[in-house]
Amino acid sequence: MTPHHVPTPPTGRIPRARRIAAAVALGTSLALGTGVAASAAASTPGATAAPVTATPAPPVHQPGGHTLTEDDVHAWLDGAVGAALPATGIPGAAVSVVADGRVLTTAGYGMADTGTGSTRAERVDPDRTLFRVGSVSKTATATAVMQLVEDGKIDLDADVQQYLDFDLDTPKGPVTMRNLLTHTAGFEEVIGGLIGTPGSEESLRAAVVDAPPAQVFTPGTTPAYSNYGGALAGYIAQRVSGEPFESLLQRRVFTPLGMSSSSFAQPLPEALDARLARGYLDDSGPARPTEVVHGAPAGAMSSTVTDMARFMLAQLGDVPTDQALVQPDTLASMHRPALGSDDLGTLAAGQRMDLGFFDESTPGLPASGHDGDTIVFHSAMRLFPDEHAGIFITMNGSGRTATDAIELRDAVVRGFADRYLRGDATTTDSAGGTSRMSTASARAAAADLAGTFVTSRSPATNPGALLALAGQTTVTARADGTVAVTPKPLGTTTAVYEPIGPHLWREVGGDALLATRTAGDDDGTVTTIAWGGAFTMLRAAPWQVASLVLPSLVAALAVLLVSVVGWPVTALTAIGRGRSRSRSRDRILLLSRIGQVSALVALFGWASVAVQALAFQDVSTVTLRVLQVLQLVGVLAVVPAALAAWRAVRTHRGWASVTGRVLVVAALVVVAGIAVAFHLLAPSVTY
Repeated sequence: MTPHHVPTPPTGRIPRARRIAAAVALGTSLALGTGVAASAAASTPGATAAPVTATPAPPVHQPGGHTLTEDDVHAWLDGAVGAALPATGIPGAAVSVVADGRVLTTAGYGMADTGTGSTRAERVDPDRTLFRVGSVSKTATATAVMQLVEDGKIDLDADVQQYLDFDLDTPKGPVTMRNLLTHTAGFEEVIGGLIGTPGSEESLRAAVVDAPPAQVFTPGTTPAYSNYGGALAGYIAQRVSGEPFESLLQRRVFTPLGMSSSSFAQPLPEALDARLARGYLDDSGPARPTEVVHGAPAGAMSSTVTDMARFMLAQLGDVPTDQALVQPDTLASMHRPALGSDDLGTLAAGQRMDLGFFDESTPGLPASGHDGDTIVFHSAMRLFPDEHAGIFITMNGSGRTATDAIELRDAVVRGFADRYLRGDATTTDSAGGTSRMSTASARAAAADLAGTFVTSRSPATNPGALLALAGQTTVTARADGTVAVTPKPLGTTTAVYEPIGPHLWREVGGDALLATRTAGDDDGTVTTIAWGGAFTMLRAAPWQVASLVLPSLVAALAVLLVSVVGWPVTALTAIGRGRSRSRSRDRILLLSRIGQVSALVALFGWASVAVQALAFQDVSTVTLRVLQVLQLVGVLAVVPAALAAWRAVRTHRGWASVTGRVLVVAALVVVAGIAVAFHLLAPSVTY
């Protein structure tokens, strides 16, 4: 389901590099106060950021013009995948390619089991080895849903409440199945509890009923990738069919296509489980426990690349009529944009979601597909309907560096299109292009776009909102009317985009698009940036901008640390000088200092929680509630701290004492403000 700014496995589209970098940066900044200068530099709003003078290297297209034959594909894959595995530390991979109505090839590389544990080593067999395909599962779920639409059991545009046996809280507006399949239901992100270990399996009903995410956007208006939405779509399919989701998919999707090695079951049937590849961070360590995906329809599918080839042929409409999963008109609707400007406004100028599939088209080459990531499995499927071709790649490890698996799969699916489906002229054209605006207009548009943005795919109503400080995107206007985006979507580097039409920007030298939405007719300031069909960046409020918040927080932490460390010294000095205080004054100072200690412990605790959350490690509710209590004590400490400062002023205790106590008040106010702004005291701790 792809673990972006705040990724969540199973993800479909957020690189592990971003998760690790965000976790480290946020945890370090909150807990230690180091690295803040770098964070500030990277997150400074575009209006004040230093100008970017160098254009980053554009994406590289591979030479095209090759004939799509089995021999050529095998030779190319041997180099593109086979040679890459030992270099990256990814244990194993498998690939399938379909073309012209048949399975052109399947190939396995590396190890399904490295033999580093108690099991014996085993190589990847494309016909036999199962992989966890992550969010690619959503395409099978969407197919089953569309079958039920054809049956008249589901209306794509009706309120889904009529299909549910529990009350779905939708304060922003009713949710439709179309919203669920296009990630526009308006739900906030859920990070905790997405992936567990064997023994943590739960029913699909429990996954959607227990602690559902809040609806924070008006349905249809703001793409926000949602694993919960995918799980809810599957639950509705289960409800209206009267059949358990796993058996529904087996009967109506897998069996008709002969996909005998595919299943959503958790745990897998014994015969399939014995063939499941082990998952690894890299090839030097032991296998991780089998991942259990909570909310199975969103990412629990296991399959072989041979079975996935059959699925791709069905999605391309290249199977016999008696094996077709849906009618041709329904199939066509699944592979074209499902929302228009009536819902998305000017965001519709960019990429939009199909029904359960991402629009992956590039100039001259229509395409759809889906990526999928669990913690250790990484997959991608691309379908090219005009060419009647498709490719699926899956891997059972992340690699030695944070971006290895993501970069390899992207290179393979992009390289396949370049090598076999793009002509050289198309490649040159899609990689180039010039702005359709005058320089003056482009500069004005760039100025309206500049700023700091946070992802819509984030917790918003609970302590997880603190993660908004990690993974922020900075857009900087450049003198030539282009903008520099740092980091670029799905990346860790800067990309430059040029305006190519109203509300639409394209990566210089590449095909990636950004679509924008402004505040209103009289205000050209961009409030929303959409990319990839299911992801949106929202202009950060001043109190969300990391370059402003983190330095303030670090300064507050420094003040509180000095105060707490200096407390025993001050007390001993006072005793040595024979000073005495009234009991009321002692109580006020004691309450202030207890609050300071409590605020410090809470902030260090939240830093630890942030690192664990972004690494997809669960944190107990008890831990979160304890941190909230500590945080509340720190907030309430503003009162005695203010009284202590006032008494110091009134009794002329000297500039050092007055200054120190005023700074303590200011520090506690900053911490309290952050606690309120980022919902650290929210009733819900389901993040």
